[in-house]
Amino acid sequence: MYKKGDKVIILDYNGKPLDPAVVAEIEEVYGKDRVRLHLPDNACCLEFTDKFKKIDEKTYDELLHHVIAREKPAAVDLQIDIRKFANKHPRRRKDEIFNVFNQDKHYVSVLNAYAGRAQMYGEENISERFRYEYKDALAGIVRTRTFFHELDNDIPIPNIIKK
Repeated sequence: MYKKGDKVIILDYNGKPLDPAVVAEIEEVYGKDRVRLHLPDNACCLEFTDKFKKIDEKTYDELLHHVIAREKPAAVDLQIDIRKFANKHPRRRKDEIFNVFNQDKHYVSVLNAYAGRAQMYGEENISERFRYEYKDALAGIVRTRTFFHELDNDIPIPNIIKK
């Protein structure tokens, strides 16, 4: 039985660790077969316990170091310096810009988590709840990017075609 705070490594369909390795920490236990995982990019997901295995703290730290080392910004990621950006737009409140930026980061995290999950397990094996979160993130990313596009034309609005 898993408990909150356990460190785990994600497994593929054959029960072997993914290559490259993906690690997570158990955030919440919902029963003996389901837990909520907290991933290194701060995304969270509900997962069945047969999709990962427990690892020790030393192995987790080592693999996490490798995950962080190979991490690169996603193409959809929005990278701006909030202070400089807010100074260029004095009519907007800084906390408003900061809140929209944080929402954008959350939506990017959900989109990246969905893309990774779809790549690992296939879209047909993704839970309905996570698909709902993904569709909500698609709509949200368009809203946040529209907000930033109104302030700076260099920030594109994503062209998302709904399936």
